[in-house]
Amino acid sequence: MRLLSLASLFSLGYAASQQVLRPENTDGFRVFQSQHSDHAIRIRQQDETICAAGSAQYTGWLDIGPVHLFFWYFESQNDPVNDPLTLWMTGGPGGSSMIGLFEEVGPCLINKDGNSTRYNPFGWSRNSSMLFVDQPVDVGFSYLDEGFDLPGDSASAAVDMHRFLQLFISEVFPQHLNSSFHLSGESYAGKYIPALGTQIVKQNKLYPNEPQVQLRSCLVGDGYMSPKDSAFGYWETLCTTNPGVAEPVFNKTRCDFMAANMPRCMEVMDICIRNPDPAICNVASKVCWDGVVSLYDNEAEFKGGRNRFDITHPCEYDNICYIEAAWIQEYLNTPKIWDALSPPKQIKLYNITSDRISNSFQKTADLETSTDDQVTYLLQNQVHYLAYQGNLDLACNTAGNLRWANSLVWKGQAEFASKSLKPWKSVVAATGKEEVVGTMKEVRVRTSDDAEIESRFAIVTVDNAGHFLPQDRPDIAVDLMTRWITGASFD
Repeated sequence: MRLLSLASLFSLGYAASQQVLRPENTDGFRVFQSQHSDHAIRIRQQDETICAAGSAQYTGWLDIGPVHLFFWYFESQNDPVNDPLTLWMTGGPGGSSMIGLFEEVGPCLINKDGNSTRYNPFGWSRNSSMLFVDQPVDVGFSYLDEGFDLPGDSASAAVDMHRFLQLFISEVFPQHLNSSFHLSGESYAGKYIPALGTQIVKQNKLYPNEPQVQLRSCLVGDGYMSPKDSAFGYWETLCTTNPGVAEPVFNKTRCDFMAANMPRCMEVMDICIRNPDPAICNVASKVCWDGVVSLYDNEAEFKGGRNRFDITHPCEYDNICYIEAAWIQEYLNTPKIWDALSPPKQIKLYNITSDRISNSFQKTADLETSTDDQVTYLLQNQVHYLAYQGNLDLACNTAGNLRWANSLVWKGQAEFASKSLKPWKSVVAATGKEEVVGTMKEVRVRTSDDAEIESRFAIVTVDNAGHFLPQDRPDIAVDLMTRWITGASFD
């Protein structure tokens, strides 16, 4: 019965899709050349043998001079012509978006054998076409020609991504020229998404005759919007039961040490924000690390140690902590995948993280500064913004992001900050019943007299979930995502 339903969905996806079939090159790719520049996209259609997706899927690379960005695109399983388009970007900086695809929100999930996938009934392509991109360049299957510099901040990465999206919606899948578009992702995507959103809005205004990306909203999971506030949230997350734990993680001695060092951490981070020089900001980061963050993080991120992404579980795999990452890396290096994707000779091996990108970003102030100005700009231009949180996360904790959301300076600040968090309910797959799954608050504010619509700003938390919320509670995550992109309330 399951196979029959998947086959039906698959056939429907193909029938309703806009054809991209052009004569293939000798390497099996179809090439779409931009009418506005020398940029091009190489693309090939894939099938269920490499990802049990339930709809049409395509992989390829965007070529922007020396920059080559890898993508994996899935049409909506519902209505690929009329449903919205959602981009997913994993954070890091340096994390491959294949983590989001095969471990969290993609239509297929990695199996523990590291050699196959299974259909994800809670994948986000149920009601939206989904686009996963390995970015910035040098992450995952993306690559940069020799002799060129890597990007070192979110703003420069956003330039490449905007060019990608313009070509993708205008030349390859033109039905998306009029589609509602949503930016999604997690962790350091709290930096990527506001930067890309701002780039899209500004470029749409500056160049109205070029392809317009119809950006409607941003949804950021456990985002790194404000490093200062994330550091501040360490105390509440580790020294209280507020995350939903029976007793605090840290004892009084450690909590007192953190509390004593917190004022200095906040002071130097404010100096960095006012003067975003890399030398100043790197010193500020070290002060916060030594006095606050390191007490937990020095014992985390290695197999068997603490887990920054879920304070109730140990780390299973170095750095990312989840064993699924090892399975994904193994799978994407199998001959089956390389035959299907046909990576160019410049790519020798797929890595799930890029140390080179991480090191490049560390040379700038991007890691320490906040996204306040960009998020405010988006709200002022009627782009909705959702911060959703797994309450067991420490790295980008609920306490810090709630503090950030309350302090964001915009027309809706007073109303938002005055509201208390209240419970929200969702149907839990395991019980089939509607249950309280977390808390939320939101506002809808018309930011100017000439604004056509109200801007929506919300924070939504989920209990018993960590940094990888869609992995921990996939049924709740897809409900959360669907409500957001359709404009439904969390009340």
